[in-house]
Amino acid sequence: MEKLSKQTINIIRTTQRNNIDLTQLADNKANVLLSLNAIMITFLLPMILSNLEVIFQGYLYIPLTILALTCFSTIYISAIVLKPSDLQEYRASSSDDPDARFSPFFFGNFHKMEPEEYYAYMKESASNTEMIKAHLMQDLYYIGRRLGYKMDRIRLAFNIFLGGLFLSLVSSAIVIYFM
Repeated sequence: MEKLSKQTINIIRTTQRNNIDLTQLADNKANVLLSLNAIMITFLLPMILSNLEVIFQGYLYIPLTILALTCFSTIYISAIVLKPSDLQEYRASSSDDPDARFSPFFFGNFHKMEPEEYYAYMKESASNTEMIKAHLMQDLYYIGRRLGYKMDRIRLAFNIFLGGLFLSLVSSAIVIYFM
């Protein structure tokens, strides 16, 4: 049975730490977007409701509608990023490979196991270096997939936010200029 080299262990640790840090960064960005847009809606809604007549007379409902849709869309996408993932999606045992074994290192694979069942499976898995390597690779893969999903959604939320903000400012300028 071949041992993992210290260099390999350090590479795995560094990769896992980087993925965890990037996941926290994505969650922080989503949280900032969600909070910012919620605050914008909180301040805009009372102002809009108290000035409905002026808004409709000056056609300001167009930029305000764009801004509201932007805020709600950004909040929705940010909430999706922050929502915990479906653990079944990241289980190797659901693959077509009958020999596929789930990793005992990822909580989503064992959170419903009884302690004795988990201890036995962990003991079996930890006794085989090749299985440990496969589990570590599997964990890194699924962490990376989830991170990629989060980053794609954050990018989409930022694009919607920036595009909607720009469109609402341009439409405001057009409405004000032609009124």
